[in-house]
Amino acid sequence: MGLMEHHDDIYYRRVIKLGSETYSACALAKLNISLEIGKKERSGFHKLSGIMQTISLHDRITLTKVDKGDEGILGYYVKDNIITRAIDGLSRMAGERLYCRISVPKTIPVAAGLGGGSADAAAVLRIANVAFSLHMDNMELEEVAREIGNDVSFLLHGGRALVEGSKSHSITSMETPELYYVIARPKMKLSTKEMYALHDKTGKNFTELASELCPDTKKALDQIRGSDAVESGVTGKGPTVFGAYRAYKECGSIADELSWLDGDVFIERSVDKFV
Repeated sequence: MGLMEHHDDIYYRRVIKLGSETYSACALAKLNISLEIGKKERSGFHKLSGIMQTISLHDRITLTKVDKGDEGILGYYVKDNIITRAIDGLSRMAGERLYCRISVPKTIPVAAGLGGGSADAAAVLRIANVAFSLHMDNMELEEVAREIGNDVSFLLHGGRALVEGSKSHSITSMETPELYYVIARPKMKLSTKEMYALHDKTGKNFTELASELCPDTKKALDQIRGSDAVESGVTGKGPTVFGAYRAYKECGSIADELSWLDGDVFIERSVDKFV
């Protein structure tokens, strides 16, 4: 069970200089508080509408400026990945190659509906902007973010927002409530591509599909919805389930009741906008 670290929001906002050429920042996970999937458009993308919220669960990204030939990514094991696309996009925007070595020790579970990859990419944009003294404003960073992935633009800023659109999203900031979250992640992984295909075939939303495909998702969601959670659901495509509570102490008892889960249980809190 991972317990929430007690940090002020400034901890999540800051890009920290660790040495003459090394910088670090947090990449915050997100929850889909709600998610409505519309029909697939001619672009091949589905129109989506939902509320996203950043939480204290995070990866800690470290970027070191290096000479050509020494660049690389530690923690990701595919050649064409979202971190590479973030650096490539920012390099194009800057008009110069940004040679760096990036370390991403993963804390956010992979393929869990928590936006871990998008969070990492957004954090890399923030760090590189500072490390290479690019002085790009939010609009310029957002332009790069939009080309990388649908969640990256939101995770560049954090907080709570209504996110709407298909290939291109509009983001409307909302007030971030002070909530604590119990997050239960079954070990089963669900493919985003396959989940959208199932949605197109059946018309069912991701909560219904994840509950059918992963029995632990249904059991955990039923358990959380039987408590005093003020918000609950399946985040993203699943299989991860969350419940929101007003007080931290409420989370402990719910987390204990989820000890049967073959997977991870986290207690985290909401984090307001950090950019």
